Amino acid sequence: ITKPALLAGTALAGIVAVKGFTRLKDIDSAKTKLEALGHSAAAVDSIMQDAIKSVKGTAYALNEAATTAAGAVAAGVKPGAELEGYLSSVADAAAVAGVSMEEMGSIFNRTQTAGRAYAMELNMLADRGIPIYQWIAEEAKISAGEVRKFAADGKVSSEIYFNAIKKNIGGAAKEIGEKSFTGALQNIWASVARIGEN
Repeated sequence: ITKPALLAGTALAGIVAVKGFTRLKDIDSAKTKLEALGHSAAAVDSIMQDAIKSVKGTAYALNEAATTAAGAVAAGVKPGAELEGYLSSVADAAAVAGVSMEEMGSIFNRTQTAGRAYAMELNMLADRGIPIYQWIAEEAKISAGEVRKFAADGKVSSEIYFNAIKKNIGGAAKEIGEKSFTGALQNIWASVARIGEN
């Protein structure tokens, strides 16, 4: 009994250490990116706080939010309430699509940088199971076909895009993180990573 228990304990300690190291590495990398973008130590701490708030209660870990935050700030999102809301929307869309926050953040950051949503970004969301064309159509009070045409011409503003996401799936990441088995499992691994980091 003792030998398998010791082996299991050693294996668990190894997993905790690896998860913790990965989390530390990713957070450090995100902080370094923010500093390279010219942010002061105080600003970096503020951005990290926004990242923490955006993923609290979700299945996403701080390192994912921190990496996404670095890209978001580079794309022009202002630290504070704006960044926290932006990261929450990224987490919501990622949770619904069943992808990582970093992957969804890349799509969002393209739209934020351009100031408009092009067909390529909308198709990326649609391919991941998010009915973004219908949501934008409802938000802009036009048909889904018109949304496709406007997106191809670069006429869908980022404001309409973000409003459509927030209105339809705002809070989804927390709900999925709390209620789904997969979300609960991811929450456990996020906790293991936090333990390993400490």
